[in-house]
Amino acid sequence: MLWQVSFWILAALIVLPFPFKVFEYLSGKDKSPLIVKVEEMANAMFMALGLVAFHGFISGTVYLTPAFWKGWLFIAIAWSVFPIFWSPKLAFAADVMGKNKMRIVAGVTCILYLPLLLAVSIYAF
Repeated sequence: MLWQVSFWILAALIVLPFPFKVFEYLSGKDKSPLIVKVEEMANAMFMALGLVAFHGFISGTVYLTPAFWKGWLFIAIAWSVFPIFWSPKLAFAADVMGKNKMRIVAGVTCILYLPLLLAVSIYAF
């Protein structure tokens, strides 16, 4: 039950905002630099792909190969650690909301993604 709740929370956080962000980009309402938009979209699409493995883990369905998901997991972990050193999105967020609030939001986001990473790791191995 907890896995399903985690899956649906992450699905809502990753998938639901996507069309609204695209609309904001196209309409010019989002004033963030292009590099931030690229990072946001790439991250959303990449993590949405991880939801496929998360669903496969919950339902017992095989999607793609374990080698694919191991590769995805390796990239996801690296992608999660790399922003500690460099991230246009986090730099922009720090300018907008301040460093302390940005760190809190980034920390909460990392915690929210833990069930996804754990599920994919179990699913891949």
